[in-house]
Amino acid sequence: MTAKSAISSKGFSCLFLIFLLLPPLMSQSQICDDFSDGNFNSSPAWSGDTADFRINSNMQLRLYTDSAGSSQLFLPYSMPDSDTIEWRFWIRLGFTPTTNNYAIVALYSDSSDINNATHSLTLAVTNPISSEKNITITQDGVHLYTFPYHPRLSNNKLRFLIRMIDRQQLTMSIDTIGDTDSAYYTDCGTVALSTDAVPEQAFFSILCRYTSSRSKLFYFDDIGINADNCTNSGSEGGKLQMGDILINEILFNPVTEGADYVELYNNSGNTLSLEQIYLATVNDSSVKRLYPIPGEGAIEPHTLVVVTTDASFVSTHYTVSRPDWLIQTTNMPAYGDKSGTVVVATADSVVLDQFDYDVSMHSRLLRDVEGVALERRSFERPTQEASNWYSAASTAGYGTPTARNSQSRETLFLDNDFAFSTTLFSPDGDGYNDLLDITYNLQQCDLAANIIVFDRHGRQVRQIARGHLLGCQGALIWDGTNDNGTVCPRGNYLVVVEAYNESGARQSWRRTVALVRK
Repeated sequence: MTAKSAISSKGFSCLFLIFLLLPPLMSQSQICDDFSDGNFNSSPAWSGDTADFRINSNMQLRLYTDSAGSSQLFLPYSMPDSDTIEWRFWIRLGFTPTTNNYAIVALYSDSSDINNATHSLTLAVTNPISSEKNITITQDGVHLYTFPYHPRLSNNKLRFLIRMIDRQQLTMSIDTIGDTDSAYYTDCGTVALSTDAVPEQAFFSILCRYTSSRSKLFYFDDIGINADNCTNSGSEGGKLQMGDILINEILFNPVTEGADYVELYNNSGNTLSLEQIYLATVNDSSVKRLYPIPGEGAIEPHTLVVVTTDASFVSTHYTVSRPDWLIQTTNMPAYGDKSGTVVVATADSVVLDQFDYDVSMHSRLLRDVEGVALERRSFERPTQEASNWYSAASTAGYGTPTARNSQSRETLFLDNDFAFSTTLFSPDGDGYNDLLDITYNLQQCDLAANIIVFDRHGRQVRQIARGHLLGCQGALIWDGTNDNGTVCPRGNYLVVVEAYNESGARQSWRRTVALVRK
């Protein structure tokens, strides 16, 4: 026997052993995982980028990583031997999906990697090659059906029920109520399959594609294959843990006759009853007293609630964009004008978040901080990190109750995503550096921008773009003229790019350029 044939025989033996081991792994034709056991590593066992996922306190599968990327989980199973094969699951996204932030669920594929599958049936939220917001179903690369995008997917859950009948047609239904796996499904249509070539040994897979600001906002649950009522009934009322509610803004030194307010952010990804959440005072490390938040309402995932003893004052002195998120209470902790501690806790005194504030955290440029709120800058950074707080901007009225914080820092792009063709240009028609090219190559393709040129005195001379949809890459130019079409004098000019997305997150970039003439 030659060395080559010996190696081949050894390889064949290994493959034969793997083949013998595969049936137990792939034998399940009925799958139900509501993650109520608190893990996804057994019964059934998921594989893939397991370090990028966790089970949250409400027994839901949650993407949980810190940087931009792509993460997959997959679950092997045997295709059920029945005329009708049924898949049930729900998805929740804490954002509106884009071409850089989307989820794909492979109902079946012949590869654990969705991207390398030959035979697959997938549901994509949203279409990853289009800016159009929709939900698409594709078989073996052939588009079968498009759902209109349903807003409940963002900050709430949407259940899917998909049936394959005789391997010839597909029926699609969604449950817009989303609370139970029940009779709320609405028929979305029936389509013919493009092929009946379905792998007998398959993978159910989940793919998340995300930017760093969305890397903790994907949720999945109640995944069933030919399994009825695969539902974790406690998924909406699970025990809260630290970090599920975050302190987002506080006014602790109101104007005379005014009132304090505390703004809370639901970071859990689940709808939470206000009855679960309390403001509190602490003595050393123990909760001393609980202050209930009145009302029978709830706080939706990734939304806000503002608690105050005088809602009328808050509405009068600040812009309240969502009055339904403003709650008046008769009693709340007293917050000192110079320093103090804000605590949010549960009924059984579990501290969800704590912030030890100090007046020194305010901007040193402010002469008077009375009536100025402190705003959190990032949900990803620790609450107790002093640099994570700053005075609300004057342009926002020194407070943003129920609205996105004026000092919020969400990274939409990196500095090197924008570039100048030159920092010294001469618009004199000689064919050399006549134009200033502002080029960009963005990871997020859903940004719009305002691009403005200012002279050395801070006066606007040219608005290059206003609400311009950038896309993934492109270029804009400045020809050296002002808004009236007059050639600008030589000198230094400041170009400011302010990019923003549809959620209201903004980021600015600025560079100086010199305009010269012969």
